[in-house]
Amino acid sequence: MTLSRSFDRRRRKVVELPPSTAAARELAAKVQDLGEDLDALLRKAGLPFDAAILLDPKWRGPLTREAFARLYAECTWALDAHAARQEGRAPMTKPENDLLAHCVITCATLEEAIDRTATFSAMVAPRTAPLSLQVRAGVAEFHMSTLRTRRNVSAFVSDLTGLSMYHRLFGWLIGQEIELLTVHMRYPPLLSAEAVAWLMPHAITYDAADNLFRFPARYLHQPVVRNYAELVRLLERFPFDLEEPQSLKTPVSERVRIMLGAALAQGAPMPTVEDLARQFTLSPATLKRRLAEEGASVSGLKDASRQDLAQRFLSDGGLSVSHIAGRLGFSDTSTFTRAFNRWTGQSPAGWRKALGVGDSAAPPFTLG
Repeated sequence: MTLSRSFDRRRRKVVELPPSTAAARELAAKVQDLGEDLDALLRKAGLPFDAAILLDPKWRGPLTREAFARLYAECTWALDAHAARQEGRAPMTKPENDLLAHCVITCATLEEAIDRTATFSAMVAPRTAPLSLQVRAGVAEFHMSTLRTRRNVSAFVSDLTGLSMYHRLFGWLIGQEIELLTVHMRYPPLLSAEAVAWLMPHAITYDAADNLFRFPARYLHQPVVRNYAELVRLLERFPFDLEEPQSLKTPVSERVRIMLGAALAQGAPMPTVEDLARQFTLSPATLKRRLAEEGASVSGLKDASRQDLAQRFLSDGGLSVSHIAGRLGFSDTSTFTRAFNRWTGQSPAGWRKALGVGDSAAPPFTLG
């Protein structure tokens, strides 16, 4: 059986509900079917509504990108843990997934990265499936050979997420969206077409001999072009942020903003123009010129990165305004307050109040 679904994300507009909402509702329902406390899961994901709202087909959301990533993460961990218990083994953890990404960021080419991914997978087996790469007639075939003996929805979501994760990680490493020729799954279609299209936006052949995807072998020789700062940002929600861009066609200004935000989030010094230029193998003058062509500047992007992180921190009621000011590199609270008012027209306390966040809000979202 093959599910025909275009890779073009514009096709999703034909679905009546935002696909992220439909996929989130379906995943949450599968978790509840296992007897899990869905309300507790939603609280853990930091979502401001209960299970009855999410499961109500009349609720149209939509979920934000970050909210969907949090919910997708918690649902997948719950389903994967259930699938692992069925097989009598421990599930893969987020820190292990992150360690894999750290291992491959230093590879020279995609082919080397895939080989190292397979080696890493063998080291943590049986928590992950055996991986292999076959190349013939100009086509690369990446296998994720499941060891699961039970082919239920928990195992299906876990394996589909894994296959999608590898595809997106490999494309991200080389800065290109890797064209998929075919995708095969060793399962019947255990989720709706809408949910599957969101998690793996490609036609899938079901009831196949193995979990795999095929792609043109020319990608194997592409160099790994990502840097550590970009990796840190990626891992904040990887592999559950399905909208993370893979292509380096992303504007330079956006990539610089990602690097600046990663440094801020780690509490590291903000990169200078010279630091950023080295990351892009450009001269400082060329970097400034390219940013100017996009209507941006390093100083403006630093300001925007501080605003992004300020709003993220303020959504956590457990962090004081003075603590946030320090994390963002402001000399004192009043300086931070003036900057935040310039950004939003509100004080930090006013913005937090309008958001409905109190001192008892959930801690910041992490997958660790």
